[in-house]
Amino acid sequence: MSGGAQDLFERLSSPEAGPAWLTGLRGLARAASGFYGLGVGARNLAHDLGLAPARYLPVPVVGVGNLTVGGTGKTPLVMEVVAALARLGLPSAVVSRGYGGQAARSGRSVTWVSLGQGPLVTASQAGDEPVLLARRLQVPVAVGPNRHAVGREVVHRTGLRVLVGDDMFQHRGLHRDLDLVALDASRPLGNGRLLPAGPLREPARGLRRAQAIVLTRADDPEATRATRAWLRSFWGPGPVLACRHRLRGLCAPGGRQMAPPELKGRRVLAFCGLARPQDFAQALRGLGLVMVDFRSFGDHHAYTPAEIAGLWSQAKALRAQALVTSEKDEARLPAVLPLDLDLWVTRLELEFDEGPQALDQVLAWGLAPWGRKL
Repeated sequence: MSGGAQDLFERLSSPEAGPAWLTGLRGLARAASGFYGLGVGARNLAHDLGLAPARYLPVPVVGVGNLTVGGTGKTPLVMEVVAALARLGLPSAVVSRGYGGQAARSGRSVTWVSLGQGPLVTASQAGDEPVLLARRLQVPVAVGPNRHAVGREVVHRTGLRVLVGDDMFQHRGLHRDLDLVALDASRPLGNGRLLPAGPLREPARGLRRAQAIVLTRADDPEATRATRAWLRSFWGPGPVLACRHRLRGLCAPGGRQMAPPELKGRRVLAFCGLARPQDFAQALRGLGLVMVDFRSFGDHHAYTPAEIAGLWSQAKALRAQALVTSEKDEARLPAVLPLDLDLWVTRLELEFDEGPQALDQVLAWGLAPWGRKL
């Protein structure tokens, strides 16, 4: 979504009053939401009645998804799931559609992003999130429009392992043994409306298909308690974890890790193309950085060499020491960068209220029927 489209969507879904044209556009968006809801309802009914049955794979499948578009922290949760499976002694691989990449539109059944030793393709080919996962995780990553076909190819080529499905909740064509859904602890349903009048991909009742919930961005204890109470009354007694995003520091060129004490007072120009750029800016301030400027692009923005060169030129004019961006944005940077560019990249982690082993326990519970088959 481009920056302009993203701004318009936020205004459409905002409860704040606006000009007459915005009121009219909101009416059209609500009407479109009705048609969208009919389509989603028909698709879910077909699955519920067994008219479109899910297909099975000979390995466990853990789905990670969300109920809304943008900004719930789904990708960091995928990383944590892979790390937790490793602690449990279970090999894994990531399968995804590859949103935004050419592979999702090309008709190719499978595109290998990584065999466990880093990216084999670019973000333009496979999407920024799969490339980010390939950079951070030492596990196979593959994408394609048919997740069953992707999973089957992964098992055939790399052997038996737990498959972690990125952005899987609304993709009901592949059976999952455990569905984890990430919800924003402060606004789990956004404004409560379906796309395009709101952020919901499907009605809230779809949440009842999930086996476990992870409340992300749980920085406000009161809001987290309220969301937990709502989940107990609406969803059920399943596992509910709460976590918050934490920046442990930045990564400088060459892979050098920079901890917060080293960053305090450093002048930087920050930029990102994320669904919630304000959260990114706030996290950087929390590290003690002095942002001489902050530039926000549209979510999943593909940067050009001219854009990065312009940002670096502006940074030097403002006496900034470096450009700072997110690791998700790093995956979308052009291959050619200014020779003297000093770029620092964030490293995001999740911190769970229930402790570092909480996710391990949920995964062990969800995969218990498989016993020692892997």
